[in-house]
Amino acid sequence: MTCPHCAASISESEERCPYCDSYIDHGGRNKAAQPVYEQRPRNLIGEDKVNPLLMILAFIPLIGIILGAVFMSNGCKKCGKTYLIAGIVGFAISFSCPIISMIVFTIASAFHA
Repeated sequence: MTCPHCAASISESEERCPYCDSYIDHGGRNKAAQPVYEQRPRNLIGEDKVNPLLMILAFIPLIGIILGAVFMSNGCKKCGKTYLIAGIVGFAISFSCPIISMIVFTIASAFHA
């Protein structure tokens, strides 16, 4: 028999798969013994906390916008908005003050090297 959860080859008499530890349904025979597991979606990014290093990098306009979009799409709304706003502020600064823009891009290139 094949496990319906992980597709491993297992014995017909198995109540649980030895590979993925899932309960095997044998036509209702062990229905009462099956625990109910609530499956929560996994957040690939982690908690919704602003990372100071990413915050500094977010002031580089393109990086801030990309970080904002990635974090918001993965459910971290607070971080995503913060990085997105930092990217927009960085974009505004880059057009309003060329000296500050030059410093920001120099720092960014130092991280890249």
